[in-house]
Amino acid sequence: MDLENTDKLPKVKEEILINRLDSLSKQRADHFYTKLSSKYSDSKYNVSFKTSIRMRADSAFHALITFARIPIYNVMVTPDTLTMVDKRNNCFMIENMEYLKTTFGVDFKHKNIEELVLGLPIAWDKDTEYQQIKDPYNYVVSSLSKRRIRRQDSEEEVIIRYFLSEDTESLKKVIIDSPKDTTTITVNYYGREMVSGFSIPLEGNINVETPRDTLFVDFQYNKTSVNDPRVLYLSIPNKYEKCE
Repeated sequence: MDLENTDKLPKVKEEILINRLDSLSKQRADHFYTKLSSKYSDSKYNVSFKTSIRMRADSAFHALITFARIPIYNVMVTPDTLTMVDKRNNCFMIENMEYLKTTFGVDFKHKNIEELVLGLPIAWDKDTEYQQIKDPYNYVVSSLSKRRIRRQDSEEEVIIRYFLSEDTESLKKVIIDSPKDTTTITVNYYGREMVSGFSIPLEGNINVETPRDTLFVDFQYNKTSVNDPRVLYLSIPNKYEKCE
């Protein structure tokens, strides 16, 4: 899906856009549940699957991934640890959060995964000196100026650009560049719905470009509920061994 704006937008002051993103970053529900219908592809795989997601803010993220209604992976992410139970191969793994960067070239923290699923500004830091990027067709705020981005000699580890919707009320896209790792992550959100006072995406996609591969996943939200506490639980059967 490509809904890029082709009409020039009215000018909005940089301060207003930055304050809007800061406000959006704070709209974090205490509890969140949804079911995602997804398609994933890379150089080796092209699969469709469903994911049941349960989250408790700043505490734990649980995902049950199923294929053809059969549970395949059971995953729990906390601020320190990623635990995955592989039900196909009867094995499990327990890693620190560096595992994501080592495996996928994506340096995501627990909090960033929450932000990604909730459609919030990823890795927003109120103490960063953000700047508006001049673009007549988009409202863009960047952690670096356009001039420094073009120079490509910045010592910054990560450059993040946030794209606001045409009414500036919600986030529509995030581009994360890591020059050090030569990795680019693009996250798009399409459509929103209000659920218990929170603006939740209807669908979106993620494109990850690394030196080794390009990963793509799209997702649609179903049966979403907010601040309806649910049990987050993961058990490892005694017969399971560590995944190789």
